[in-house]
Amino acid sequence: MTTVQGTFDIERWDDETYLDADGIQLGAVAVTKAFRGGLEGTSTARLLTAGGPVPTSAAYVAIERFVGSLDGVAGSFVLQHSAVMAGGSGDMSVRIVPDSGTGKLTGITGTLRIDRHADGTHSYQLDYEV
Repeated sequence: MTTVQGTFDIERWDDETYLDADGIQLGAVAVTKAFRGGLEGTSTARLLTAGGPVPTSAAYVAIERFVGSLDGVAGSFVLQHSAVMAGGSGDMSVRIVPDSGTGKLTGITGTLRIDRHADGTHSYQLDYEV
């Protein structure tokens, strides 16, 4: 496995609550990100979110397509997100969707770790093979 790291900015976050009943909110979010570091490029994602009366408990799933370069190699790939937070402690899984790589990234596999820092910035670590 090869590892790259970097940061990303959320350039667009358009959320819509499509259900708000009995203290439960279900939402859909359109997101655009700009990546720097080992990944250079942009991504577009769609998230489905769930939250309830306890603000430190929530969940989301997402599909995200990255387009740009990885360690200078051009192409694209798709990421699948799944995350659950309970009482402020969470579990997140972000994997590259098998056979989603294009260009010179055809055949890519791997996992992505995302960290959100106290100042609101985001960093990532991608472990991958092509």
